[in-house]
Amino acid sequence: MGDMTAQAAVRPRSRTYDVVVRPRSALVRSTALSIAFSAVPLAVALVWVSFPFRLWALMALIVALLAVVVGAAVVRLGTAYVGVDATTVDVRGVLSSSRRIPRDAVDRILLVETYGASVERSVRELVAFAADGEHLFRLRGDVWGDAGLDRIVDELGVTVTEEPKPMTTREFARRWPTSRAWYERSRAFLVIGLLAVLVIGGLLVVETAGLIAA
Repeated sequence: MGDMTAQAAVRPRSRTYDVVVRPRSALVRSTALSIAFSAVPLAVALVWVSFPFRLWALMALIVALLAVVVGAAVVRLGTAYVGVDATTVDVRGVLSSSRRIPRDAVDRILLVETYGASVERSVRELVAFAADGEHLFRLRGDVWGDAGLDRIVDELGVTVTEEPKPMTTREFARRWPTSRAWYERSRAFLVIGLLAVLVIGGLLVVETAGLIAA
């Protein structure tokens, strides 16, 4: 959702852009609702059921760590944007650092549809490259909206290449490896796996303690 290689530092309020694109409002709403109606009750339940087994401190720590991660992601989602003016392209991604890219560095744009398990759930993506083929930034339609991608393309007015057929995310990574986001790389999968083990391990500890107490 916006992996870029360029100089960092963006202050959106100090600049006036010709075009500003923000994450889809439906994405922001659905994220907030998912947290409110799923994550929060689950967190409360984990801590509550751990009280009889004196594991509430451990569960509270796990919940607090997860809350920090989720909270940071929500704040980032609410402040993310792509701004284009006469000289620069500023990108504040949801899961990536803020970047400022000289507008004249953008030489061409690739538009491609990617999919994971099913081609019927493809996602439109915009990838910008420099004249030497260096990856500059990448935007996904499921985050910024297809209309948002079109606005960026129209504003930049550079050469656009559109892949005629959808391709798998694996094929995309093979053809343009430098365009992979950090969370699509092997280290990210390891971190996510460790977090999953942490959560599942906490649940197993609570369940085991309950069986022993019974």
